[in-house]
Amino acid sequence: MGKHLWVEEDEFAAALSEILGDIADGTEEGVFHCIHDALVEGCDEWRSHAPVRKRSGKYKKSITYRTLRKGGTVEGHIFSRKPGLPHLLEKGHAKSGGGRTAAQPHVKPAAERAFAFARSHLMEYIARELL
Repeated sequence: MGKHLWVEEDEFAAALSEILGDIADGTEEGVFHCIHDALVEGCDEWRSHAPVRKRSGKYKKSITYRTLRKGGTVEGHIFSRKPGLPHLLEKGHAKSGGGRTAAQPHVKPAAERAFAFARSHLMEYIARELL
């Protein structure tokens, strides 16, 4: 049998609180890094399949991401600095002379890839932070 260690209730509560706090911090860091890497993956996917109308590639250059920490939560966004344009390209739109443009789906596959990356790698990132 192992040794018995007797501690006062206050000491036990403080030690347990410290251990759980370290686990919470490591988990939050792991989630943050996983979300960040998933955003990079999704952003690259979106850029690689974004339609190019002109040689300038302004739409591709407008695609970026942001990782935010709010309290104990982590939030990530992939977006274009040209609001409305991704929706018009993804869904198609009416032309001024009549008719419609063809839809060019490129945002949804990028989002699915980012979500899949986060789902498949989350536990790995958390374990790495806790070691």
